[in-house]
Amino acid sequence: MTNFLEKNLNEILESSFELSNQGIIWLNKDGKFVFANENALVKLEYSLEELQELKIWDIDAVIDSKEKYLEVFERFKNGEVGAHSNIVETTHKKKSGEVFPVEVVSKFKIIDNQEFVISFSKDITHRLKRTEKINLYFELINSSRDMIFLVDLENEKIEFANKIVCKSLGYSLDELKEMKISQIRKPFEDVKNNDVRDIFTKIKTKKNLITFGIYEAKDGSTIPVETSLQLKNYLGKSFVTAISRNISDRIEIENKKEELNQKLKEYNRTLQHEISKVKKELIEYEIIMKKQSKMAAMGEMIENIAHQWRQPLSGVSVLASGMILQNEEGILDKELLTSGLNTIHEQVQYLSKTIDDFRNFFKPDKEKNIFKVENLVENAIKLIRSRFNSVSIIFIKDLEELELFTYENELLQVILNIISNAVDELVRKRNKKIVSLKSYRNENSIILEIKDSAGGIDEKILDRIFEPYFTTKHKYHGTGIGLYMSKNIIKHIHGKLEAYNDIIEYENRTYKGACFKIRLPLSIIRGTKNG
Repeated sequence: MTNFLEKNLNEILESSFELSNQGIIWLNKDGKFVFANENALVKLEYSLEELQELKIWDIDAVIDSKEKYLEVFERFKNGEVGAHSNIVETTHKKKSGEVFPVEVVSKFKIIDNQEFVISFSKDITHRLKRTEKINLYFELINSSRDMIFLVDLENEKIEFANKIVCKSLGYSLDELKEMKISQIRKPFEDVKNNDVRDIFTKIKTKKNLITFGIYEAKDGSTIPVETSLQLKNYLGKSFVTAISRNISDRIEIENKKEELNQKLKEYNRTLQHEISKVKKELIEYEIIMKKQSKMAAMGEMIENIAHQWRQPLSGVSVLASGMILQNEEGILDKELLTSGLNTIHEQVQYLSKTIDDFRNFFKPDKEKNIFKVENLVENAIKLIRSRFNSVSIIFIKDLEELELFTYENELLQVILNIISNAVDELVRKRNKKIVSLKSYRNENSIILEIKDSAGGIDEKILDRIFEPYFTTKHKYHGTGIGLYMSKNIIKHIHGKLEAYNDIIEYENRTYKGACFKIRLPLSIIRGTKNG
């Protein structure tokens, strides 16, 4: 370093800082302003003393909290910020509250054992104005099939209108830019609609609106329009984009509405008899469907009875045959006879208990009764247990203690059908076989969720699974009416059944599958005012 530079270094650096066309600020580890050059102070409208009372998040939109600043500070300190990632675009807020866009380049420095971030900021207002104006005009020009306006939200002045507007209303663009939108837009007299001022007040919170109004052309003619409004922010200002379409044809149809309605009434009277007939047929159809559903369920139950009886009957047969042979050989003593008969008695009692379980399912629900949700779920699992005895299925139960007053067997049929479908899918899968049952209540309803880990329902058919006779099973294994009737049963007790794909979490792993959610009214809980 030459003697001149060494002697005048401080003055040279000070002059360089003050003559820079960029704002230069020094921040300490706490985010406080240590130094700012003249350019930064002029841009921000603060004195150095005033600025030193502030923190960076008081003026910066990106680093808007102490937590964000400390995170960025540590990244700079640890050298995690590369040559390009230390450049950010943000906005700074002046003392007056006005904001302006800046490009900021920052670097971490240690000076005299103190840690600092030095930032150089450049006002990019003109660059952004030019870019955003091009994008704005390009968007509007590309939407030229409809009449398009850009309106200043604050003063209602028209900033831009496309060629269709000028052609339709007879004004030049320069004439329109001297006007407020309220000078050409009027509300319908016979439609509840607000004027421009009220609409602009609403759009500040709603952001998007659809309104109906009338545009008055320069020659006095009018055009009824439907307008889509959207709030946009450009360069720190708020604008409303208005896309309007001519609805003259629609208005003409509305004017003929009364005539069409009269014709429709006459047509409805003619069809009244046919409608009544169709309603009757639909009721009969529902009855048939319900019977078919019950018969299908009965068929499955009979199959389950056969599965559960097979092993006990086989045991009885073996014991009886053995006792006959022992008797013929003369080796059947009293002790062996008593033991064999006791075993046969136990097996017969098991068969009798099985009959009782299944007979309860077949009883028609003529009246409501009181039952617990957890007992209902346990009964459903027990009734189909024989179908998965050879397969290890994990049942996860999270059931709130709820005592309900409604049609038990009908709800059992729905739960049984959903679990049965889940089991059918799980036995064909190689992954972990899980069925999750969860019940709870919220402010509006009682919820019962039944999930499985069978991979979920194909999204292409998800909206069809409740249709009558729609099934993904082989024609010999499914009728397609189980879920249809399940939905109708839940509807009958004023509930709702829906299906979607979800996940099950088990032993720190997640499994995709189907979820059937049953929503029931709170009024069926025993002890409620309506229950």
